[in-house]
Amino acid sequence: MAQAALLRMRRVRRCLHTPRQAIQARALHAHASSEIQRAFLQFFADQDHTVVPSAPLVPPGNDTSLLFTNAGMVPFKQVFLGAETRPYVRATSAQRCVRAGGKHNDLEQVGRTRRHQTQFTMLGNFSFGDYFKADAIDWSWRFLTKELGLPRERMHVTVLHQDDEARRLWRQIAGLPASQIWSLDEKDNFWAMGDSGPCGPCSEIFWDLGDHIADPDERYLELWNLVFMQYFRNEGDASGTLHGLPAPCVDTGMGLERIASVLQQVPSNFHTDAFVPLLHVAATVLDQHRSNHATQQQSFAQALAHELAPGADRFGASAEIETLRIVADHLKTSYALLGDGVFPSNVGRGYVLRRIIRRAKRNAQKCGVTGTCLADIVLPEWETQLPGFRQMNAIIANEERAFDEMLATGTKAFDKLVTQAQQAKARVISGEDAFRLYDTFGIPLDIAQVLAEEHGLSIDVDGFERARKEHKRIAAASNVFASNHGQVGANNNNKAGVDDVAEANAFVGYDSLRVREAMVLSTWEASKEDNNGKTKGKAKATTDFWVALDPCPFYPEGGGQVGDRGVLRVNDLEVAVTDTKKLPNDVIAVRCQLSSEAASFERVSTELLTPGVTVDAQVDESFRAGCAVHHTATHLLQSALKYVLGDHVTQAGSFVTTDRLRFDFAHFGALSLEELERVQARVNELALANVAVHIEELAREEAERSGAICNFGEKYGDVVRVVRVGAHSSEFCGGTHVANSAAVFPFVILSEGSVAAGTRRMEAIGGLHGAQHLQTKDATLHQLAAQLGTTPAKVPERVAKLQKQIKGMDSVVQALSDALASLPPAPFATGRLHSKTDEGALVHVHELLLSSSQSELVKVLRRRAEFLLQNEPDAVHFVLMGATVACISNGEHAHAGQVLQRVLKAHNGRGGGNAQFAQGTFSVAPTRDELRSFVME
Repeated sequence: MAQAALLRMRRVRRCLHTPRQAIQARALHAHASSEIQRAFLQFFADQDHTVVPSAPLVPPGNDTSLLFTNAGMVPFKQVFLGAETRPYVRATSAQRCVRAGGKHNDLEQVGRTRRHQTQFTMLGNFSFGDYFKADAIDWSWRFLTKELGLPRERMHVTVLHQDDEARRLWRQIAGLPASQIWSLDEKDNFWAMGDSGPCGPCSEIFWDLGDHIADPDERYLELWNLVFMQYFRNEGDASGTLHGLPAPCVDTGMGLERIASVLQQVPSNFHTDAFVPLLHVAATVLDQHRSNHATQQQSFAQALAHELAPGADRFGASAEIETLRIVADHLKTSYALLGDGVFPSNVGRGYVLRRIIRRAKRNAQKCGVTGTCLADIVLPEWETQLPGFRQMNAIIANEERAFDEMLATGTKAFDKLVTQAQQAKARVISGEDAFRLYDTFGIPLDIAQVLAEEHGLSIDVDGFERARKEHKRIAAASNVFASNHGQVGANNNNKAGVDDVAEANAFVGYDSLRVREAMVLSTWEASKEDNNGKTKGKAKATTDFWVALDPCPFYPEGGGQVGDRGVLRVNDLEVAVTDTKKLPNDVIAVRCQLSSEAASFERVSTELLTPGVTVDAQVDESFRAGCAVHHTATHLLQSALKYVLGDHVTQAGSFVTTDRLRFDFAHFGALSLEELERVQARVNELALANVAVHIEELAREEAERSGAICNFGEKYGDVVRVVRVGAHSSEFCGGTHVANSAAVFPFVILSEGSVAAGTRRMEAIGGLHGAQHLQTKDATLHQLAAQLGTTPAKVPERVAKLQKQIKGMDSVVQALSDALASLPPAPFATGRLHSKTDEGALVHVHELLLSSSQSELVKVLRRRAEFLLQNEPDAVHFVLMGATVACISNGEHAHAGQVLQRVLKAHNGRGGGNAQFAQGTFSVAPTRDELRSFVME
């Protein structure tokens, strides 16, 4: 058994047990996956673990670091971080997981490897400061060997090379010889919850598939990972010091499908009972939907029969069998996500789900399959076991039809890009063109890449991502109203009445900020996150709800500008309008919130929010005026950027609200201070030109001929609105604007930076908010001048003088630090260590007479320790500085980190380190005598 191969175990998880191998006395029995799961949970319940139900696939709302629940420990993350407590200290679960987006993304591997799935079940047991390594190792070994009957000779374990305790426990508990315990480095056997947080060594259990497998990378299958969280790492600690946790924790995980493949003696996860029934149904349906004109060597059913033939050890690579695996896996994941409230969309989790469905569909199409094939693949039990199955099935069918329509129209547009590229002898389709295909026709990047490869071309992926990120906010905003037929399988209390509005309501907000008699067309409940449910009728009495008015004076979010705010009134009732948006069917809706003066929910619902009621609709004039100032300012800013930097500058996104603006633009590098000053001066110059802002509607072709700028990513009709600011700016724009450019003055740039390669972002304010900002800066300057004892005009001179003085003091401090670090050795105590691991090692205890723990002085502490070791390298040196202590060794006679840990642990201290150097702090600074006893005891 080659050691080089075993060192790669961490990456080896593909091959599984084959039926050709001899079955010994302790035969493996073909357990159903459900039986394995039940046995696992029962085993740990017998060890006083609380059985915790599987958490949703969507992590809690306060965890924005994950798209999906991708590991068994995710539901307990806040417990491990110490931010949450549970009424138990031991837990076990069979957690449903999805890995199909973000950092942990197995999507593109599914179907091609034996182990990758987008959705799987992770069996796990957890300790929150209760048991630790000994029990975790003991129970895992007992479950595998006693409960499941796996032979010891077929299992190997890995440990962190520094984890002597785990290595000893495996020998003691499992009786494993050294040849079956392998030490690996931190890359393979050290787990961390990000750059900051709990971390620790892990130990993995591998199953030996037998020496008949020639490829050493496919011989060993990881079954179970035991993570021992015993440290805490602080991201801000440059030294990388690991601090011991006061209550170490345990997190373990074993993939249900993997252990099932071992017990069922099959060559892959897809050969287990978790997939085989679905594969048979999929093969039948795909063959039924296969075009008679498709050229194929075998049917799906034939390919599956060949793959699953008794006595065979196959993991085929034909297009048919890979497609079957992809379809089966992706359908399982799609229904799981739909059941947990994730719906297809163009952003976030919804976009991942859409990609999953389309990947399955596209692979089937490449094999000649047509029609809504995915929706027809149904296991009998799904209709009774999956709540809301019919609705979920309809969503999948709708996604398939939409995908077919997208390809039918989008491929024509794509063919034009191919022709243009070929005529230009280009090999790459620009990311901007690819994103326009996606934005207009819905062709996702992965499908565009496939289409491009068919023509010998590629896509500029970085360019595509830049364009996508620039418009992400707009897409997210529109997604708030994306219709998806309600929350299938979840709480469906959110109701909507948007369908009551047959036609778009009239927007009159350009000319009037108040409509005294606006009719309520429809109302519907608003949830905290979105408003996707649908039903007709009157809104329920809730805090927030949407209202469609006709006519409507409120400007809906669009073109980068936020939606209007204001109030709705009827008699003495008043409701605050907090937002305004336009739905996909062009209906404008305002989001309302009850004011504190509302007499009751019932009265508001009846008298103010009932369809047919007439209300007084008033836009917040101050809020709208601020938005108008900053929207006009974005136009002048784009003109100024082109004037200063060049005509290559193009808008890449914007955000306009009442008190500021954000403007993204294409440019190759950061702006210099001089360029920023010129841009700001140019905008103020254009503002003070005191020119009228002229707005008119023109035929799109006429507007384009006039030279008006249209922004990439926006959709325009046959008639467009053009906003002109004198002769300096002319743009397609549906936003609100000031009447005269002077309202933008003073314009102040707040910041400029990068958001992506080739894309810059500028933030600025103007008008009244600009004047207030300048007043604040002036007041701050006068306050600073007073503190420095000078005038505002001389503040730079005074600061420069202080900086020079500080620099001179730095050199003095450095000289003193050098002197302190290199003082002759003068230990106040010398002796021998008495622990088992470093018995008899010579130790010197020193003191550095500084009580401060400032970072610069802590550096002196380390330099002092290094100097002492150079003078006497065979000794262990302790150096005390106030409550801070360092331990240094050459690593041969004693492990500095372990020695210091023993001292700190016994005397309320925290810290850690490696074999050569360790550092920590006591809760109270010890005296010389106390430290001498600490070390020598």
